[in-house]
Amino acid sequence: MVNLDLKFYWAVFLRRLPYFLVIVAFLSALGLTVAMLLPPAYTSTGNILVEPQQFSEQVAQSTTQVDPYEQAQIIEQRLMTRANLSKLAERIGLYEGVEPPMTEGAQVKDIVERITFIGFVPDVTRSPGTPGATILGVSFDGPTPEFANKGANELVNLVLEENQKLREGRANETLTFFQAEVQRLADELEKQSEKIARFKTENFEALPDSLEERRQRQILEQERLIALEREESDLRNQRATVIWVFQRTGRSASAGDLSPEEEQLDALQNQLVQQRTIYAADSPRIRMLENQLAALEELVEKQRAARAVPGADGTVKPTSELELELAPIDARLKFIQEDKATIQQSLDDLNASLQATPANEQTLAGLERELANIQNQYNSSVESAGQATVGERIEVMSQGERFSLIQPPATPSVPSSPNRLLIASAGVIGGLGAGLAFVILMEMLNRSIRRPVELTSKLGIQPFATVPYIRTPGEAQRKRMVFGGVLAFVLVVLPITLWLINSYYMPINTLTTETLEKVGVAPEEAELPSGETLEGETAEETAGGTTEETTDGAAGGAADGAAENGTGASPATGTAPDATPDATGAEAP
Repeated sequence: MVNLDLKFYWAVFLRRLPYFLVIVAFLSALGLTVAMLLPPAYTSTGNILVEPQQFSEQVAQSTTQVDPYEQAQIIEQRLMTRANLSKLAERIGLYEGVEPPMTEGAQVKDIVERITFIGFVPDVTRSPGTPGATILGVSFDGPTPEFANKGANELVNLVLEENQKLREGRANETLTFFQAEVQRLADELEKQSEKIARFKTENFEALPDSLEERRQRQILEQERLIALEREESDLRNQRATVIWVFQRTGRSASAGDLSPEEEQLDALQNQLVQQRTIYAADSPRIRMLENQLAALEELVEKQRAARAVPGADGTVKPTSELELELAPIDARLKFIQEDKATIQQSLDDLNASLQATPANEQTLAGLERELANIQNQYNSSVESAGQATVGERIEVMSQGERFSLIQPPATPSVPSSPNRLLIASAGVIGGLGAGLAFVILMEMLNRSIRRPVELTSKLGIQPFATVPYIRTPGEAQRKRMVFGGVLAFVLVVLPITLWLINSYYMPINTLTTETLEKVGVAPEEAELPSGETLEGETAEETAGGTTEETTDGAAGGAADGAAENGTGASPATGTAPDATPDATGAEAP
């Protein structure tokens, strides 16, 4: 069991008490001074409710169905750009009259730290499993209650405006897209219809819809061809018979078929022969019959001349009875030959069209299938365009899902930071811990022999008596003066120095941050949610100008809310004057 000499350790602590008190006083004074000198920050917060669509989605539905979380992140990305933050700082007037004047980069960096998007807080309901209302909180830290309230109101207004612009913009873009899609598909439909019409025109004789009709025509044409061939055979037999009869009899079989004039002429000739047997040659009746016969012969000759056929030498020869009888037969045979050629050509065309029909059917089916696909897309786009029109009207009239302010930012009455009691308490507790650690460290580094038990254990010598170290009055007086001076410096001079620096040179928190940045131990600079860095300034800003930046669109991912103003203190350390010899134990004889 370890034997602890509490009396010895208490004596050691009392001997080191001045160092302990100086460290405790230094850190406590530093923490208290920093807590009193840090500027107050006031926070004003506004709450925004995400309201659902104002009427049932079964009646009409908005086309901008965006997740509230995603929508909030997009809005934050748009607001937290360098250009927007500069305009916000200018509208608030937060940095007007600040000495020395802050650059645009420093202003943007500072205002980023003042803005906090609290995020969505679901409203807890009594029914388990029932989703609560979605609420967005936006806060702004200002040096005064008025600035905090003004900044929060500006932020709330910007969030509501961006929400409305975002939803209307998406609704308009959706409507524009579907209108363009409807027009594009209408043009595609027209082109495809023209392509089908052109294909049908080019292949109108070989289309599948006329296949049965062409097959029927083919059957009819074949039947006509057979009938003509049968008729042709009969006519050729008839012609051969007429020629055979004429060759045997010298007359055609239809020679008795005379014209009325020829029959009358034949009758007059017979009558003239009979009258001549009765009357004299110069009898009036004979002369009258001769005159009638001459006139009738002249008429018959004219009729026969009209039926005459030109010969090979171009002379006109009277048509014989055989030729008269064969002429209609030959004419009919010639007509049959021409008709057969026409029918055969038609059959060849029909066969070619029937052979081309399957390939045309496949091609036409592909064209019509593509037309049907385009038609379905067109119908779907027309329906979507109608929904987009309704959705656009819903957003314009603010009847869809929207952000509404339920708790406007109020002017804060008490500062939200810094927590002065916590900072001062941290300084006191830190001083106690640092002082105790310093005393323990000094004892651990001190290897000298200070107790009789150490003399016995290390040298094997048993002392008879011990005499403590006795200071002279001068040494005691010098020690008290040094301790009082250091304590006065820590409790009076250090706070006054920090106050003067904070008031006339630079705020303590700003000075601490810049010092840490210069020595390279400051935290890494965060980037704006839009991807723009806050570190440093552009070359144009360094030269005295400013670079105008445009507000980018929505970027993916939202940054966490900016942290509140830092309250770090500079790590100053005091240097104590020479102290008394480090001897707390008795001296060996």
